[in-house]
Amino acid sequence: MSNDVTLDTFPSSRTEALTMLYLQNKNLQGISPSELTELYFDAYAEIKQATIEARKQRR
Repeated sequence: MSNDVTLDTFPSSRTEALTMLYLQNKNLQGISPSELTELYFDAYAEIKQATIEARKQRR
């Protein structure tokens, strides 16, 4: 019997954490769940791309 424990936590990456920080600081009053989902994925994609570009510049 294994004593290994796997915890799936959120956020599980820097990109997810930055996306949530970004959204927490936006005025989301009146935003529908589908609009929030779209905002999340748009912000996630933009942050991910910015991270890729920042890493390229550091090389």
